[in-house]
Amino acid sequence: MRNKLSSIARCGIVLAVLLSMTAGAQAQDGADLVRQLTGKTEAPARDAAPLAQSYRRAIDHLLPLMSADDVPSRYNYQIMLQDMGSHAARPGAEAERDTLAKAVIETLDRADMPDTVRHWFVLQLERIGKGESVPALVKLMSAEDSHLRDCARRALEKNPDPSATEALLKELASAKDAAWKIGLIDALGQRRAEEAIEPIAEALGDSDPSVASAAASALANIGGVESAKALFGVLSKPWGPVSIKAAEALIDIAHERTAHNDVVNAGKLYVAVYNWATKLTRDPDSPNPFSIRVAAISGLMVCDPDKAGPEIVNIIRDGDPRVARIAVQVARQAPTKDAMRALSRVLPELHPHYQAQVLGLIADRGDLSSVGPVKRVLNSDFEAVRLAAIETLTEIGCDQSAEALMEIAVNGSGSVQRAARDGLALMAGPRVEEVISAAASSGEVKSRSVAIGLLGKRRVPGAAETLLGYAADANEDVSSAAFRALVDVADIVDVETLADLAAKTTGRSTRSSAGAALRAVLGKAPDKLAASKVVIERIKTTDGDAKITLLMSLDAAGGRAALDTVTQAVQSSDEALREAGIRTLGNWPDFEAADVLLKIASNPDTSLTHYVLAVRGALRLIVTGGSAPLDDRVALCLRAFDIARRDDEKRQVIAAMGALPSAKLAERLLVLAKDGSFKTEAALAAVELAGNMLRSDREAARDLAQKIRDLNVSDDVNGRAEAVMRGRPMRGRGR
Repeated sequence: MRNKLSSIARCGIVLAVLLSMTAGAQAQDGADLVRQLTGKTEAPARDAAPLAQSYRRAIDHLLPLMSADDVPSRYNYQIMLQDMGSHAARPGAEAERDTLAKAVIETLDRADMPDTVRHWFVLQLERIGKGESVPALVKLMSAEDSHLRDCARRALEKNPDPSATEALLKELASAKDAAWKIGLIDALGQRRAEEAIEPIAEALGDSDPSVASAAASALANIGGVESAKALFGVLSKPWGPVSIKAAEALIDIAHERTAHNDVVNAGKLYVAVYNWATKLTRDPDSPNPFSIRVAAISGLMVCDPDKAGPEIVNIIRDGDPRVARIAVQVARQAPTKDAMRALSRVLPELHPHYQAQVLGLIADRGDLSSVGPVKRVLNSDFEAVRLAAIETLTEIGCDQSAEALMEIAVNGSGSVQRAARDGLALMAGPRVEEVISAAASSGEVKSRSVAIGLLGKRRVPGAAETLLGYAADANEDVSSAAFRALVDVADIVDVETLADLAAKTTGRSTRSSAGAALRAVLGKAPDKLAASKVVIERIKTTDGDAKITLLMSLDAAGGRAALDTVTQAVQSSDEALREAGIRTLGNWPDFEAADVLLKIASNPDTSLTHYVLAVRGALRLIVTGGSAPLDDRVALCLRAFDIARRDDEKRQVIAAMGALPSAKLAERLLVLAKDGSFKTEAALAAVELAGNMLRSDREAARDLAQKIRDLNVSDDVNGRAEAVMRGRPMRGRGR
């Protein structure tokens, strides 16, 4: 008995092992089959029956995996089914597509399939299904699961077979639920099914506005004459909740006609919708569909600019700033300038706010025909309009524009006059140069002076020579204007000619302008030494105020020769020449002048004014003379402190010490910070000096900051010293 039971047990174990091996083999076969049917591995040729059997086996393999308890694992197998559909739907494989679709349809009837998996199978019919799928999808549209019904509806929407349209129409005829109606109407619209126009048109009158709106959108998608007629039927009725949607749908149909180059019919639609919206706008009890008007006029501008131009004028006149702004934008983007010209003609009649907008349009797209209307608003009571008109005339550019702006540039005032002058300086166009040149050569002195100034700003060829000629004019105002204008062309002015003219000046205003021009030319001279020598030679042969003018221009060139000349002037017995020399040295660009200035400051006979100028000039060069040896700058700084007559200058020297990272100056500042009248100033300068030393000698900088901190001069000084010790100096001088 025991042996018999043992034999039975062994048989059971063997059977279990065999069953397990069979299941594993089947699983392996299913996975291999899926790889074949998705195109991942090579598949053998199969006739219709074996192919159908293969698809069924592959689906049987995937089904339990697509509904596994491990939810995240399902996705990979769902995608495998989708890949199988994609492979079957490839071009030239119609038999595979048809076979798989039928296999999917068979599977949908399985009662044990979870809803989520069933949805995924319907999705595959949406992607690959044709006529063979329609009956199954129709059946699913009656399912209790609303999600499944909608999946079937979407699949029919994408199905290319005409029977899908019939199925959707039949379902729509019996639909009661508003959401279901909307879905069906949308599906028919997406299919662009012309046979659906009549039932969809009936839905325009549905009591539910959402259904009616969906119908309008669907008719827009279908397009065509019949859809347009149905939509115009809505517009012919009193205002309702679907009116705007119907108008938008008609605009969409017109856009579609335009895209197909049917501009005639598109234009008719735009005009009809525009007229409807405009009529509605004029009814105080109706809403203002300005967006519809804008869309219609924009489309009409593309289709028929001749009709759109006059309507643009009507739009901008109707008082709605939103529509007016868009009208200008439409005119700016129009393929022709007709709308812009129409707006130009009525420019003087518009509200100032709209005038400014239209002027901006004309500035962008204007031509010579626009000059007249723009000139008429130059006298507007609103400055913004006047400025916009000036900018517009500048952009158009022509002799008429130039003449109009010249009048304002000469006789205007404030920002408007400045804008006119700036505009003339930039204006390009036919005969603009002739207008300005003519005004510069003759006429009233005021007008000539303005025009001469413009010659410099415009920098046209030959401007330097022309201006040098005007600089020699007997009229002081004209001559001064020319000298001022030469500053703008300083890089191309002949220094010898200019120096000769400056030497001959007589009037104070002319001399000042000549000096400014000469300084500008010297500053831009490529060979400053040669240029300065030209001026030095004229100084030798010139007397009086003209000599001073020439002398005071030399600081723009700098250099040893010029410095010697100015130094000699400082020693002159002529008080005016001496004053000019000291002031010129105070502005000198080269460090070498610092020593000369300190010698002047140390002379007890030097007046207080000249002494102050000399000290300030020397300190400026000491602080900014980075190319000079640090030891030389330090020595001069200490010398400046020693010769300072007053506490004010001593404080200035102490401040300068802080800019020079020198151990010698640090010692001097520490001494001053310990006691005396300059304790706070010296401490602040020492902290600044320490901050400047951080990069070159971090240890010395922190040591100096610590010493200042130990003096406990003030909270401000302490905070700044501590910041340096942390390696992050505070910027700016404290009190």
